[in-house]
Amino acid sequence: MSKKWVQRISFRVHQWLGLASAAVLLVVGLTGGLLAFEDQIVGAWPTPKVTPQAQIMAPAQLLSALNLPDKQLERIYLEQAPDEPARALYRDGKTKQREWRTFNPYTGEILGPRPAISEFFGDVMALHRWLLMPNSIGSLFTGTAAVMAIIFLIAGIIRRAPDNWRNVKDWLVWKKGSSGRHLLWQWHALLGTWLFVPIFIMAITGPWFAFDWYRDGLRSALETPKPKLELKSSSNEVNLDAVWQTLQTTVPNGHFARLYMPRKPGDALNIRYLDTDAPHHHAFSALSLDLATGKVLAQQRYADLSGGDYILANIYALHTGLYFGLPGRIIWSLGALAFGSFAVTGVWLFFNRRSRPKEAVSGAADTLIAYASQSGTAAAYGKRLQAWFAQQERNAHLRCVSKIEPDELVKYRQVVLLASTYGEGQPPDTALQFQQRLAEANTVLQNVQVAVLAFGDSQYQQFCAFGHWLAERFNALGAATLLPLTEVDRGAEQTIKQWNQALAQQLSLNVAELDSGFSAATVVSSRCLNQDTTREVYDVVLHIDEQWSPGDLVELMPYATEAQSRAHLSSIGFSGDEVVTAYGEPMPLWQVQSLYKEFGVAVASQSVDEYLAQTADLAVRSYSIASTDSNQQLRLMVRKVVLDNGLFGRGSGLLAAVDVGDKLQLRIKSHTAFQLPEHDVPLVLLGAGTGLAPYLGFLAARAAKGFTSKVWLLFGERYAELDNYYGDELQRYVDNGTISILDYAWSRCHDRFQPGIYVQQLLTEHSERLQQYLADGAHIYVCGNIDGIGAGVQLALQQQLGDEALNALQQQQRYHRDLY
Repeated sequence: MSKKWVQRISFRVHQWLGLASAAVLLVVGLTGGLLAFEDQIVGAWPTPKVTPQAQIMAPAQLLSALNLPDKQLERIYLEQAPDEPARALYRDGKTKQREWRTFNPYTGEILGPRPAISEFFGDVMALHRWLLMPNSIGSLFTGTAAVMAIIFLIAGIIRRAPDNWRNVKDWLVWKKGSSGRHLLWQWHALLGTWLFVPIFIMAITGPWFAFDWYRDGLRSALETPKPKLELKSSSNEVNLDAVWQTLQTTVPNGHFARLYMPRKPGDALNIRYLDTDAPHHHAFSALSLDLATGKVLAQQRYADLSGGDYILANIYALHTGLYFGLPGRIIWSLGALAFGSFAVTGVWLFFNRRSRPKEAVSGAADTLIAYASQSGTAAAYGKRLQAWFAQQERNAHLRCVSKIEPDELVKYRQVVLLASTYGEGQPPDTALQFQQRLAEANTVLQNVQVAVLAFGDSQYQQFCAFGHWLAERFNALGAATLLPLTEVDRGAEQTIKQWNQALAQQLSLNVAELDSGFSAATVVSSRCLNQDTTREVYDVVLHIDEQWSPGDLVELMPYATEAQSRAHLSSIGFSGDEVVTAYGEPMPLWQVQSLYKEFGVAVASQSVDEYLAQTADLAVRSYSIASTDSNQQLRLMVRKVVLDNGLFGRGSGLLAAVDVGDKLQLRIKSHTAFQLPEHDVPLVLLGAGTGLAPYLGFLAARAAKGFTSKVWLLFGERYAELDNYYGDELQRYVDNGTISILDYAWSRCHDRFQPGIYVQQLLTEHSERLQQYLADGAHIYVCGNIDGIGAGVQLALQQQLGDEALNALQQQQRYHRDLY
């Protein structure tokens, strides 16, 4: 069986058995935590004492003094401390109820019922063992819960077992910076791991006190075979003087002995006592006496026990932690309280997990808009679609696929899937678990229609692979096709518009009401940060009446001027005046090139129609926002791209050439996976080139909020002399404490003998610092080229942390990536 299935099965076993036994474990755990310190609490409680004398009263006089009308004496407990009253257990002849009386072992005087504190712990023990029910019924519940606990504890530890035992530290260490559900999960999982040994010992010894079959099974497995002895007195006569003589020579000082009265004439007197060298007060030696002669019928000293007999004699001591002394009592008490906490946290986690997929929906709806988004493109488009539905009084549920269970899909008539593909065919980070759930699902979707809009980048061989996988999987589950799968290359707006029209036609919606989300922005300033280089980077500030969070992106529709369009078309053999019909109306080729098409490449003897057919639709450009939204001053850090044909990139060329007062059409795109944590936690910020941009917003926001947790910024570029963008600004953040450590990685040097270094190499060099930051609850952010810093940092983190720890960071939402 694969590890994935072992983990899956163990999780279900752990979950369902835990839920089934939660209520009982809550009671047993809380009472067990209290009972672990019963001796210490009772010993410290002020209770009446007796005056010690040379010897306790002889049995003949003692039994006569303890005789009570209509009460059958069952047990006599003599305490270890000479000044402690002894106890006698009676059974009422009429009600059959048991009750304790204290007495003076030197005089036989009955002092009254047990002290209130002892009565209290008696009730706590009854609650712990029998839930205050009749013994035969209550022990069935507590014993069954203990058996369940054995199984779900084993399943839980299998579920948590690390893939690589070299990473066991990550299995045991509390990770700071967690909140909400993950904080509670850490408490639940780490407490169970840290206290697994005492908890498991409590669980495997628990059924001993509840089930005869469990006791018999352990005895047959552990007990040393010995001949069966009929421990009977030689006659029905009772010679208490002879018994007293034997008792005096066997039990030291006559103290701490438990005498179990014969149930019927002819039975032996059974005694449990402590030798002077007993390691704890349940290390009993056993003695059986002939009541007629005082002869020892059987004796077993604790010190002589070994092997399975020794284990059986210490079941109670192991169950309570007494075997390990006071440290054991403390640890076992914590373990018992942990049992109670597991009941609370486990139930909360279960219902929270089941409720999470419903958090983003309200009211009934026929349509589900589900998005799988890495950088926010699919999520942002989903919000616009939902608003479009709402404008036409059509309710649609909008949900991230991470919050969807496959069984919920049958509730909808239409499912619109907006699926981004990350890198070479990978699903977004938020969709990894959904993909696994859907792959394993057997849900029948024959009454569901599905439409997949797949976002991707045609530069990758596995273009839109996750969208294709979703379409195929839904088809395999029986879903009908609402619209054929449509691929969107780098957010091509015209492709999306055409798909909108097709969706509107299928669902009878008015496509004219679908808002594109673009707003007018005015250029406030523009400057080059590294003049006299071939890789110019510009700082562009615009004013826009929108709000955003640091880490969000802005999308630009990069329309070309007529001169730029004609220049490009002329370079590939067209005049630009050729009239073509595009998007429903005739227009000159230069205008089509300006508004709707990327700069394509023409081949010999290619017609205008062929050129347009093989040229990609114009795609929006995304840029990280390098500022907070105070005063609506939106700052961008843009590298001016130079194409192979000498022209500039459509978006970067436009932004590098703007003048103050120019107007641009921009659209804010929320990037929730790359935003600052709500709380003040340490950060590790890794950026290369223009990947520095979002961190400028981060630093400004942290400074404004007065956050003081440490921040480690690692920035990489080519030349220290030319490419130290915002160097003065970063130094000010260092000086005022916003940045704790600022490290630069310069990959080039004008001195050919001086080697360069990359961000991932710096990260490896400072591995101990990284480990310390993570131990303190740090979040890691990576921004830059996916094949450069993205791949390099990923490999470095895998080597330093291990795959399991890195996956755990992702699940904890402490590993954030904005890669392009």
